[in-house]
Amino acid sequence: MTYMLDTDTISFFMKDNPKSVRVNAARHDKDEFSVSAITYAELMFGLRRNYSKQLDFWLHEILKKFKVIAFDNASAAIYGDIRTALEKTGSPLDNVDMLIASSALSTGAILISHNKKHFSKIKNLKVDDWC
Repeated sequence: MTYMLDTDTISFFMKDNPKSVRVNAARHDKDEFSVSAITYAELMFGLRRNYSKQLDFWLHEILKKFKVIAFDNASAAIYGDIRTALEKTGSPLDNVDMLIASSALSTGAILISHNKKHFSKIKNLKVDDWC
């Protein structure tokens, strides 16, 4: 099983709050974890916006443990499907969230996010909340 960590989950992991995120992560082998390149981009933005040496250190230490999944052609096609479907129902999500969901779907990963209800709008996306 592969787990793709959403941006909020990485933040919780770094802060060790809630502790349940690290407890759940400890139940799995580190090779089971990934992050989308989109999540990586969001984290780099946050680091640049609020730079500190400690944040830089912790973020890079955590990201060394996870495979970064590139946003590829398969992800782009899935994004097109997701966005079209959600716009037709009148319930679109933030583009970044749809891009992250597309990455999870293209790799068959379970998305780990505290926004489970938010992502539940996306058909076939498996989401779990470790908070």
